Amino acid sequence: MAKKKIKIQKYERTKQKKAWKLWYKERDEASHTVLQNMLWVVREAWTSSKSIALCMGLTVLGRTLGNLCGSFTNKYVVELALGTSSRVTLAVITLLLIIGTRLFHMIANEADSYDDYVASFRFKNMLHRKLMRKQMTMDYEMSEDPAVSDNRQKATTAHSWIINAANRNIADLMIALLGIVSYSGILSILNPVMILIVAVPAISIYYINKHKMLWIWGMAEHWQGYERELGYITSAGMSYQYGKDVRLFGMETWFASLFQRAKNHRLEWYEQQDAWELKWDILGLIVQGIGNFAAYAYVIYLVVSSNIGVGSFVLYFTSIRGLSLALRDWCDKYSGVQWFSNNINYMRDYCDMQDKTNCGEGVPLPEGACEIEFRSVTYTYAGSEEPTLRNLSFTLKKGEKLALVGLNGAGKTTIIKLLCGLYDPTEGEILLNGVNVKEYNREAYFAMFSSVFQDLSFLPVTVAENITMQHKADMDMGRLTECLQKAGIYEKIQSLPQGLDSRMIRSVFEDAVEFSGGETQKLALARALYKGGAVLLLDEPTAALDPIAEQEMYLRYAEFSKEKSSVFISHRLASTRFCDRILLIENGGIAEEGTHAELMQLHGKYAELFDLQSSYYNKKEGEDFDT
Repeated sequence: MAKKKIKIQKYERTKQKKAWKLWYKERDEASHTVLQNMLWVVREAWTSSKSIALCMGLTVLGRTLGNLCGSFTNKYVVELALGTSSRVTLAVITLLLIIGTRLFHMIANEADSYDDYVASFRFKNMLHRKLMRKQMTMDYEMSEDPAVSDNRQKATTAHSWIINAANRNIADLMIALLGIVSYSGILSILNPVMILIVAVPAISIYYINKHKMLWIWGMAEHWQGYERELGYITSAGMSYQYGKDVRLFGMETWFASLFQRAKNHRLEWYEQQDAWELKWDILGLIVQGIGNFAAYAYVIYLVVSSNIGVGSFVLYFTSIRGLSLALRDWCDKYSGVQWFSNNINYMRDYCDMQDKTNCGEGVPLPEGACEIEFRSVTYTYAGSEEPTLRNLSFTLKKGEKLALVGLNGAGKTTIIKLLCGLYDPTEGEILLNGVNVKEYNREAYFAMFSSVFQDLSFLPVTVAENITMQHKADMDMGRLTECLQKAGIYEKIQSLPQGLDSRMIRSVFEDAVEFSGGETQKLALARALYKGGAVLLLDEPTAALDPIAEQEMYLRYAEFSKEKSSVFISHRLASTRFCDRILLIENGGIAEEGTHAELMQLHGKYAELFDLQSSYYNKKEGEDFDT
């Protein structure tokens, strides 16, 4: 059965007008001009490593001077061979030109090589840091927004493009520009008309290439989906995270078929693009050939008419070729720089995105215990039509232990994220000791909270560094030991050969320690305790613990949460009994509120859930669970 190919849309006049209109619209709405982005790259390169700018300058000068020396060498070699003047003088000039050609090209090659490896490595890491810093410091709520994620993907792709092409494109553009100036000057001595003869075809080729690239740009909407699909399948297939599922469910063949299908679809667009480019490249070669033929014919005519000598003929002949190539290179590189500028805009726009929270000077934070009030808070996730929380009001009192319980999706974790400032209410306000939290500096407000979330994360560094988030010289070892003991993980750490210096994340280090799910939760709790925030937030801190370890953790929790305001989320309602107050969250609001005893006496939803969970522990051996 023949393979059904994708239907490729023809580049009709309507499509062409639409592409041009969109291109001009994007150009006019660009946040920065091509020149501004070129200067930005040079400035950033200079900041990361001054050697980048030096190498770029040496490459440009070396290539330009080397090419010019080569052009004049041909002239004097011919005159030396014909003996048209003093052979000694011609020999010295020729020798100096040959040495100059080799020397300048050698300097350009060495500078280019250094720029490709050492200098570009520094530049790449500088851009990496910019993207990482933005991702780590921007409003957390923005990082979850699909639109922002799209911008981040564009910036990440642009970052790779900038690294690979930025310095090279700018250097090549400058080399072409200096070549145009140099060879135009040489040809203008003969006849300024020569410049026009060579320039018209080159400019025509620029518009041919622009027309060609507009089609590619206009067709991108059709193949981008396959590109994203290929990227996702590749990432998922190579991810350690999915490794167990791939093996246990025999997914490797299925993954391979998905990859092959997406690859075939993308390849068909590549084939269509190659066919389109070939057609216009042939036209460009014809136009360039006509221009060069006209220029060469005119120079030959001047020689036949005895208006110029043989040496000058060779110089003009090579200058025509040099100017033609320089003009074509400049048109090609300028088109490339325009695309390159669009990519820079993606990265600069992402890095310049403004946060909604207060990142500047704020009012002083209160000292000691604090009270946090939710006042008619509604929160809706980006892209969602229905709010997760609706008109929610409650107060976390000073020193109070508050429990949030409810079914999955009720909004408990969302409350925690609003409480600690990761999210900003869609409606309503959150007050800290009567002051809207927006009035406080964001980083200072974050410092108030010690938190443990469901999705735990650790870095490939030592256990001590993962707990303290500090360099070893800055750690408080006594406090670290105390926090590990409170979290119930100290003895485990002491049993390790390297102790606190044991490294984590085995996928990075072969000798790394692999902790169990329960031990990982204890490490996260120790990290929260070491931070020592005024408010303790624990989101399912015992989910991976066995019942005995869980009971021990509850007793520790009651102890180390004394004199601290704390919020505790759990699906196991038995764990909430030691809390001062319990909020049952349902449908984005508070369904029931009170102590454990009060809610049990209410015989409402909380009591129903508690009795249901208790029944699983009270069944006798052999008794059916649904009786």
